[in-house]
Amino acid sequence: MQQRRHKPTWVRIGVPLLGAGLLGALVAWLNAAPWWGWLLLGGILALSAFAARTWLRRPWFVRASAWLVVTGIVVGTAFAAGPVPTTRTLSGTHTDPVSTAQGAVVGVRDDRAQVDAFAGIPYAAPPVGPLRWRPPAPAPDRDSVLIADDFGPSAMQAEPTFLSRAATRLLDLPLEETLLGGYRTSEDSLRLNIWRASAPSTTGPRPILVYLHGGAFIAGSGAFPAYDGAALAARGDVIVVTLNYRLGVFGFLADDAIGGSTPGNQGLLDQLAALRWVQENIGAFGGDPTRVTVAGESAGSGSACILGASPLAAGLVHGIIGESGGCLGTAGDRDAGDLYDDRPTAGEAARELRAALGGATLEEMRAMPAERIASAAAELSAHWWPSVDDAVLPTTPSAIYAEGRQNDVPLLLGSNADETSLDQVTGVDSDPETYRREVRAEHGADADRFLELYPGGDPDQVVDSRLRAGTDESMTAPMREWALMAAQTGRSPVYTYFFSRVPPAKGLEKFGAYHGAEVMYAYGNLGADGDADYGAVDRRLESEMTASWLAFTLRQDPRNPTVERWPTVQESPEVVLEFGDTTTVTQRPSPRAVDFWLDASARHAR
Repeated sequence: MQQRRHKPTWVRIGVPLLGAGLLGALVAWLNAAPWWGWLLLGGILALSAFAARTWLRRPWFVRASAWLVVTGIVVGTAFAAGPVPTTRTLSGTHTDPVSTAQGAVVGVRDDRAQVDAFAGIPYAAPPVGPLRWRPPAPAPDRDSVLIADDFGPSAMQAEPTFLSRAATRLLDLPLEETLLGGYRTSEDSLRLNIWRASAPSTTGPRPILVYLHGGAFIAGSGAFPAYDGAALAARGDVIVVTLNYRLGVFGFLADDAIGGSTPGNQGLLDQLAALRWVQENIGAFGGDPTRVTVAGESAGSGSACILGASPLAAGLVHGIIGESGGCLGTAGDRDAGDLYDDRPTAGEAARELRAALGGATLEEMRAMPAERIASAAAELSAHWWPSVDDAVLPTTPSAIYAEGRQNDVPLLLGSNADETSLDQVTGVDSDPETYRREVRAEHGADADRFLELYPGGDPDQVVDSRLRAGTDESMTAPMREWALMAAQTGRSPVYTYFFSRVPPAKGLEKFGAYHGAEVMYAYGNLGADGDADYGAVDRRLESEMTASWLAFTLRQDPRNPTVERWPTVQESPEVVLEFGDTTTVTQRPSPRAVDFWLDASARHAR
């Protein structure tokens, strides 16, 4: 009988090892593994090749089991070897010390841009342990000089996962770093960052632009490069400040319903504490505390709108720039469609969280790991949001603005042409029959008017209509409502814009002028997030927008040599300044459709 011939050893080891290696490499690539992750995979594969000689002569099922174990170890290692969250840091020569109420601070000088940056300055005590959910306490004094070269951790929020990292590899997404985050998180995050020109001002103390990050009050960071203040500080005689504030359940829990003393809105109280810190300390950096413009995008813009309505912000805010995020709406129950929870609903959410934590007392909840709190709070996520609390908001911002009781300051407000286009990432229902059925159920007697504005004759039209309706309802109409209300009941000028430029990022054209697309143009940070091939039109637009934002910060009037004509809402309520392929004064966007939503909002408020 002829003896069975075995395949060469290198084949018997190399083929299964190659399969395990390729599978591990795919997972590592999807996981954005750093260099040490790849090195670890290589080491495991090398050890596996050596160890495989011990099972080559074993029965087939032993060999198969061994290679399955090897493959599992390789894939598991690739899965676990994702990037370790870190904090953003700065490098460069140190500045001279600056004295603050808590102690001296040394920043980092960018000799090329001639800008000084001071990163990660605590503006309040860490809200941990017994201070969790309490209003921000003053930052402790320091005995030594703070080297402000590390932005510090972001506020507690969901950190990137394997699935989110894989999505950025497989899908074309804009603003990946800004939308997905990636910095280390901690409750000890109440820090702010300052940028100023290195050379002293020749015209006196500089006005301040305080930027509030977005993220739906559950995510975001003042450290993201897209919000970096160096470009504005270098181009204009202003100081730029960004900051972190508490988010999610840590920033919006009405703990007075479960034995505490805070009716929620801790994240907004953080913003107010940062503004008070600016009042007390910015003069040492060469700033003018009587000229503070608060700016923000998305939830940051909503925050600025709330600060414009809050009596606690009186004297702290002297101008507001709002980008794609308003604050006018009803109070009641967010699960029922209201913009805000009222006090009873906010209190009920706090009691439900306590029940989800086994009926723990507030003291026990303050001692729990933050991760346990966040996990238990996930099912109540709609309620971790600003609420009408009788303190920051004694009533709804709508009522405050309608009665003319807002902080009457100049406003620069606007939104983008394709705010909800990112919905395409997860898919948009394109079935015409389903669309018409949903419209009639939701809009009743107004359904025919809705379908006239947003027809759905075929799948492509349905998708287009869903996206346009989402943009008009969620952003264009709320920003116009804010502008009109402030112009009608206040005396300060209101300027409005509309951003329509489609960033030239390959593969992202379908998203149009998406939510957040204007940020890097307005703050001089094109290229800080993503790899779009920006051209002359983009650089011209960046110059025009930064000049307008700087002019507003300097004089509360955005008109400047690059944009000379820009009527106020009081002067011409039916026009806006469009920042697009060209910059021009034009009719406000989608007037009939936007008015439809304003009418619906007015009826809902009644």
